[in-house]
Amino acid sequence: MKPPAHPPGPTRSLASRLARPLVAAVVLVWSISTALVAWYVDTQIQHNFDTELVESAHRQLYPALLDVATPTPEPTQAQAQAVRILGEVPGSDYTEPLSLQLRNAQGRLLLRSRAAPEQAFAAPLQEGFYDTAQHRIYTLEEPESGVWLQLADPLDERTEARWRTASGLIAVLLLMLPVLLWLIHWIARRELHSLRWLQAQIQQRSGDHLQPLALTDLPRELHQVGQDVNQLLHRLHLALDVERALAANAAHELRTPLASVRLRLHTAIEQAQADGSGQIALAQIQPILHALHTLSHRTERLLQLSRAEAASQPRSTVDLVQLCTTLAQEFWQQPQAQKRLDWDAPTITLPVQGDIDTLAIALRNLIDNALTYSSGPVELAVQAQPPAIIVRDSGPGIAAHDLSTVQQRHVRADAARLGYGLGLSIVGSIARQHGASFSLTSPVPGRSSGLQAMLVFAATDQADRTDQAD
Repeated sequence: MKPPAHPPGPTRSLASRLARPLVAAVVLVWSISTALVAWYVDTQIQHNFDTELVESAHRQLYPALLDVATPTPEPTQAQAQAVRILGEVPGSDYTEPLSLQLRNAQGRLLLRSRAAPEQAFAAPLQEGFYDTAQHRIYTLEEPESGVWLQLADPLDERTEARWRTASGLIAVLLLMLPVLLWLIHWIARRELHSLRWLQAQIQQRSGDHLQPLALTDLPRELHQVGQDVNQLLHRLHLALDVERALAANAAHELRTPLASVRLRLHTAIEQAQADGSGQIALAQIQPILHALHTLSHRTERLLQLSRAEAASQPRSTVDLVQLCTTLAQEFWQQPQAQKRLDWDAPTITLPVQGDIDTLAIALRNLIDNALTYSSGPVELAVQAQPPAIIVRDSGPGIAAHDLSTVQQRHVRADAARLGYGLGLSIVGSIARQHGASFSLTSPVPGRSSGLQAMLVFAATDQADRTDQAD
């Protein structure tokens, strides 16, 4: 059996991974640039050589003609037919002197410099440049005499100049490459300081320290990453708050019913043992069952609160009229609500964006509280613009000074309205998740008593709605 594969660990640093392709790119660009520079410099060198060759040819034309025209004292026939030797061509700056030949219209060699070959250049008698295996030759004509001057420049000199230029450029590249590598790596590390600083901030965050990251002076790309991390930290903070609140609520809400169940069971057992019968009376079981029912109810409310305060919920189109109809039919199955809950569904649709399950939890809490803590009829209604759900009861209501605090967890106006505490906190959380507003009004507008709970959603436009349907 093969050992389990271990996840690959970090390899090279980000600075190194950035520096290497950057150096490769720079070397490539530098090499291309060097080649272009070498080509340009070589072109200029060749141009300068050619320019000097042309200038030298023009300077030497007439001195050469004069030398040929100058007669020798009593020349022999052999001397008259021999090629005259010209001294070194003046003005040459090269190691090897320029080679000069003077030829007549028939191509016969009349005059040559000492560096020139004894045989005529293998170049045609026409003005311009001509290249041979060893020389670059410039030909110039003197029209009056019909004499041609050919001045030759050794190609070895040009080749040597070309290689000196190329080798100099390549040497600079090779010498600067290590410096370039170090410089790019250093710049990459320096510019990644912001990333290391952001990393250090993230490492400092924990369950007890979820403050947003400081995003000042960050590059645009890292600033967006920091914003995303801050959003994640915010959601994590909310999730931890929900977890802590659920634990606190559970301890608060379940402590009393659990203690009551434990005490009543202990009392019933002691009494059964004292009677000697071993039987627990029905009158003793009923309070225990009631306490267990309270415990179950509180547990359900806590689960509702946990879901209501979740960071996100799936959203879809919810018809408030259909939602109210479904909840009304659900409550009508209960004998205590069958004749008390009043709902007359209007012939309109009220679509809103939200989670149908959590909205059902909110509405169920409002109806349940109204039925439980009032003895008269309970009205369920909707409003078209802006879309809203309204629940009115006919109970004693809540004092005006308690309306601002009654939605807080575990805050109740009085013992008679025990249900308005955690339940209203759940409704408020669901309303905030949906961008809706939740308000309580007591007494009911137009009445002397009662409580009105109203859940108002964002205004929408739809032609088939009425201004008010309740």
